[in-house]
Amino acid sequence: MSGRYPYRTGMQHSHVVPERGFGLDCNVSTIAQRLNRLGYSTHLVGKWHLGFCNKKYLPTQRGFDTFFGHYLGAGDYYTHKSVGFPPSALKTPLGERGQKVEALDLHRDTSNSSSTVTSDTGTYASYLYRREAIRIVKSHNASSGPLYLYLALQAPHSPLQAPASYQRMYDGTVNARRRVYSAMVSAMDDTVGEVVQAFKKRGLWKNTLMVFTTDNGGRVDLGGNNWPLRGCKSTVWEGGTRGVAFVHGQMLNKRGYTYNGLMHAVDWYPTLLSAAGQPETDKAIDGVDMWQALRNNLSSRRTEFVYNIDKTDGVFAIRLGKWKYIRGGSGGLYDYWYKAGEDDKKYPLYLREVSSRHQHESGPWLFDIEADPLEKNNLYEELPNQVKTMEARLAEHMEGYVGDLFSQHPPDPRSNPARHGGVWSPGWC
Repeated sequence: MSGRYPYRTGMQHSHVVPERGFGLDCNVSTIAQRLNRLGYSTHLVGKWHLGFCNKKYLPTQRGFDTFFGHYLGAGDYYTHKSVGFPPSALKTPLGERGQKVEALDLHRDTSNSSSTVTSDTGTYASYLYRREAIRIVKSHNASSGPLYLYLALQAPHSPLQAPASYQRMYDGTVNARRRVYSAMVSAMDDTVGEVVQAFKKRGLWKNTLMVFTTDNGGRVDLGGNNWPLRGCKSTVWEGGTRGVAFVHGQMLNKRGYTYNGLMHAVDWYPTLLSAAGQPETDKAIDGVDMWQALRNNLSSRRTEFVYNIDKTDGVFAIRLGKWKYIRGGSGGLYDYWYKAGEDDKKYPLYLREVSSRHQHESGPWLFDIEADPLEKNNLYEELPNQVKTMEARLAEHMEGYVGDLFSQHPPDPRSNPARHGGVWSPGWC
């Protein structure tokens, strides 16, 4: 959304939780703001999760003309309620949580108005967001300018919920978590397919660039699977960070190929601006313009990136050429190679067994990630000169470090939905 690494915006330690009053720094421009200034009609459907406690953090104040979805990271797919832990007193130790609170988190916003949606209780979230995305496509006036639709579907994400019709597609899957997870993915696939059809029926598809991408690896304890890669979501192992994506559009000069060049999530920001005809000139961003590389299957302009730098957790991970360096922590609790579990009763025990066996590995680690993408051969002791090179580059990255906002903002009782009509709402920070 910003073209910046999380550690340079204070968002590196933890995501925005409903009881802590912070969000993405408003001095940081978003891709929506940039495209809006280029004349694009900008719409966000689905998940925001970059702050909501003050109206200045809302998507319609960050470049989006309209927003329909949830402010937080996850919630019930049918009741559209999210969980938080607001404390009862303002003077509370850092990190202390209050009693569990479940409140509505479904909103329809424009730059001039904001409202909570109560009429869609009982409707599966993927269906809601499909309906809204199609409505936007149908109503778009192409003669007034181009369209930017950011469809951030809630699925697949905990809690594991899916319509029965999709679950029946996977009756042969013994592991209940895997069965529901698979059903959620199929419901998501159908949603994307129907939105694409809406673009085609509206006559917009031939001039549309579609990017489909993920933000992290799957959670192995909740039905996801990253085999044969190591680790999972919330770790800096490849299983937690190596994502897949595809790009589609007739403006691509070369099509039908697999691109294996190095690319990072922050690259989407300058890449999309370049595709829109306005290459980014801001030296402050970390993203690299990959438009011509993707368009023509050229070599990547990127040679390195940061997985994460988090002083609070003490985890540091960077990539430099073919080398990956991890220092501090254990790289995450789930640091093993997990096969998909079929036996629902034994699988959680298997996860705990292999995780407890390996979580005490403290590193540091050095991997030749091109030759060893499964991260099985730690070269830290064998290549001290390469370690020195990685440490020196890490020190350079650290010069731009911003303290994490999560730790700077203790849980706040003013966030309690009881003060805001039973809804997670802005206006308290």
